[in-house]
Formats: sequence, C-alpha cells, structure tokens
Amino acid sequence: MIAFFVVLFAWFFQSITGFGAGIFIIGILSIFYDPKMVIVSSALFNLLGTLSLIYQNRKGKIEYYLLFSLIFGSIPGIFLGAYVLDRINTKELIFVVAGFISLLGLYDLAVYKGWLRLQINRHMGIPVGFLGGFFAGLVGMGGPPPLVFLTQHLQDPTSIRLMLNLFFTSNILFRLSFYNYMDVVSLDVGFLMAGLLGLLAGTLLGDLFAKKISANQYRAGVPYMIILLGFVLFVFGELHR
Repeated sequence: MIAFFVVLFAWFFQSITGFGAGIFIIGILSIFYDPKMVIVSSALFNLLGTLSLIYQNRKGKIEYYLLFSLIFGSIPGIFLGAYVLDRINTKELIFVVAGFISLLGLYDLAVYKGWLRLQINRHMGIPVGFLGGFFAGLVGMGGPPPLVFLTQHLQDPTSIRLMLNLFFTSNILFRLSFYNYMDVVSLDVGFLMAGLLGLLAGTLLGDLFAKKISANQYRAGVPYMIILLGFVLFVFGELHR
C-alpha cells in the first residue's frame, strides 16, 4: 500500500507543478524496495502519467524550438546517467545533484526577484536538456533544469506543464531503451499495479487544483519548489546511507 500512497502524492504534486514526481517516488520507495527496480519500474507507470498530463494541458502552446533543443540535448545526458547508474555507486552523486538543484532554485529566485539579471539564453536548450537528461537517467528526476529554462521564456503555466511533460515523455522512452540495452531492467508486477492506481488518483486530484492556480502564483512558486526538491533529495540521500 505504501507504493500506492507515495505515487498518489507524487503525481498530485506533478499535476500541479508539472514536475517533481520522480524525487518522491524514487526517494521514498527506494527505502522499502530495491532502488534500481524502483527507478526502472516507476519509469513505466510514469510514462502513463506524463501522457495524462499532456492531455490535461493540451490547450497549452508549444514552442517547438525550445522543446526540441531540450529533447535533443537530453539524449546523451540520459545515456550517460543510465551508464553511471549501471556501473557506479550513486549514493554520493545524489548529494551533488541535490546541491546543484538547490543552487538552481536559488538562481531562479534571484532572477525572478530582480536581484540578478542573468537569464538562461533561449539558445541554451541543448546543454539544459543534457543536464535534465543526466539527472533523469541517474536519479529519475530531470525536471528542474528544463523547468527553470522554460519559466524564463514562457508565461503560461499550462504551456509550461505541457512542454515539460512532452520532454519527460521523450526522456522516459529513451531511458527505457537505454536501461534495456544495458540490461538494468528490473520489474515488479505488484509494484507496477500499485503505482498505476496511485498515479490515476493523483493526476485526477491534481488536475482539480492546478486549474485554480494563476500564472503569477505559478511563476512565483517555481524557485521555492525547486529549492524544496533539492532539500528533499538531500534528505533522502542521507536516509539511504
């Protein structure tokens, strides 16, 4: 049952924010299950989740240049992340990723508040996508880099959530192919079924709340959500030591 409730909360969160389910699913459930099984199995039901959010946010607009540059950059990043996951003890790397994500959130907060006038150029989608892909392949959470990138160039939360989940869908498909190629596929049918049920409940509830959030509220909350997830990842890393 714990898998059901964790996935429900994770996808409730992602339905509102557009990102973040991976850190809760992998961070919490890796305490109770084999971490590699959680990363690989959750990718399967997360694929259904991203497709659901694409449908929920279908009225958003797609900036194809931004989206395809992110996806193109993510491919080598996912491959590298999956390679590292397969061959290296990732526990120490989690703290590096957590620190980077927290700093990324602080940077975005400074930009939003006007304390810093250094935005990510719209032509930086490939390196941003690479970072997102690497984090996704390694720890299953690649959302913060593309989220910061998109919120600095788009205003509409629906469009941001739509593009994020198109990016995540491509990430998951590439990750699954790389995991299969590298023979790190590890599945648990009971875990998958609990995850699917939790995902269904979480996305339906989250969609109700997402419609009540204005564009200004969404933009103001993004840096704090990223900082929070960096902290959460750090805490989960400590618990896994």
